[in-house]
Amino acid sequence: MKTPTSVAPHAVTLPRVLGPVAALCVVVGSVIGSGIFIVPASVAKEVPFLSGIVAVWIIGGIFSAAGALTMAELGAMMPRAGGPYVYLREAYGPIPAFLFGWSEFTVSRAGSMATLAAAFARYFIQIVPPPSFLGGAVWQAAAAIAAISIVTIVNILGTRGGGAVQVFGTAIKVGGVLALIALPFAIGGGSVGNMAPIWPERVDGSIFTGVMAAMVGVLWAYDGWMNVTPLAEEIREPEKNIPRSMIWGMAVLISVYLAMTLAYHYVLPMSEMAAADEPEGGITKAVAAVYCKALLGGYGVLAISALVMCSTFISLNGNALTGPRSYFAIARDGMLPAWFQRVHPRFQTPASAILAQGVWAIILTAVGTALVVIPPPESTAGMPQFLTSAWLTLNKTPLYDILRTYVIFGATIFYMLTITSVFVLRVKQPDLPRPYRTWGYPFTPLLFVAGSLLLLGDMLRNEQSRMQAVVGTVLILAGLPAYYLLRRDDRD
Repeated sequence: MKTPTSVAPHAVTLPRVLGPVAALCVVVGSVIGSGIFIVPASVAKEVPFLSGIVAVWIIGGIFSAAGALTMAELGAMMPRAGGPYVYLREAYGPIPAFLFGWSEFTVSRAGSMATLAAAFARYFIQIVPPPSFLGGAVWQAAAAIAAISIVTIVNILGTRGGGAVQVFGTAIKVGGVLALIALPFAIGGGSVGNMAPIWPERVDGSIFTGVMAAMVGVLWAYDGWMNVTPLAEEIREPEKNIPRSMIWGMAVLISVYLAMTLAYHYVLPMSEMAAADEPEGGITKAVAAVYCKALLGGYGVLAISALVMCSTFISLNGNALTGPRSYFAIARDGMLPAWFQRVHPRFQTPASAILAQGVWAIILTAVGTALVVIPPPESTAGMPQFLTSAWLTLNKTPLYDILRTYVIFGATIFYMLTITSVFVLRVKQPDLPRPYRTWGYPFTPLLFVAGSLLLLGDMLRNEQSRMQAVVGTVLILAGLPAYYLLRRDDRD
């Protein structure tokens, strides 16, 4: 039987070419994408008082940090390509591990790429308006597909190149966010009075409902904290660099997100923050654009458009860099066609897995755009009422919001299951070397599990998010027959 930290001696492996800086930039650069430039408006709409808004961002950060602190133990203990797939395989066996990889491909990872690309396109059309013969939604989809295609090609051409793009882009985006935070204090343009109200007018059940609705967006903004673990096989000294990158990465992210949120509210009154969450329109309805326009006028809109496009593009690159390692690892274990484990002879990258993920992300973008562009038929004969209602709801929902909820539901299920594997492996393999042990164990992983269950339950209860959650669940369950159809007889 193979040990958890090794693969079969004849199996193809990936070279260790990424250092500690690249590992940290994978965490920070993958997470800071579109969320902090768009989500604070929806948070203000759902939780229209500052203390609640701050609490939502802090709680979301603590929740994500609890997951990162736990997964750091697993990554340092089993530094193999695939990350959570490897931990689930050792804790629960091949079927749950395969379902994670299947979910990554069909729902979480490719869906994240499609969502980020939608955000990229949302700002792209401000700089490059759609031609007269083409609708705005179609032009956004074209821009999103182009962005996905570019990062896919870059990462096929080399892991070093993908890592270099990640480091360079992360430096630009973090510097840009820090500049945004400092801007109102440098030029003058904010007021403490804009931050009112601090407390809610009344305390009732609507506050909890609003907090849970806002939390979906906040967790999307933090999503990506585990992205370094699928790259463990390609990181030098993973027993040190994986825990450090995740711990320091989360500290940076929570600090930056909280400071950026407070800066928004320092400049924009609560009503303007909430109004920036309009379901129609592109950049003029995004909170970062409203913020910059208030401070710098029209030039500010162009500047933030360029920054957000860069930010989402680097997050796209992070997903193209990390996600395919899971499919590569599954194929190496014989549970996907051998094509997925092919390493390019010249570039030494899992090129086939990278290409497959990019193609599926493009398909998701096209389908999501069709739901927005094509209205449901006027005649509902022969169509179930729930399907007609869902189509009508999605038709009125921006592409970004459709994909975001779709991603978070599927990702939360498997993040939760992965975190619970730390309990199982401490029992099943107590003597396996653990260079890093989860701080606060067992309370840290338990906090993440409890928060995950609460979020999943609320998403299923909420009518607006239920359809995306159901679609994601159906795709995950489709992995069960896929497991028996796709596994190979030559598996190790």
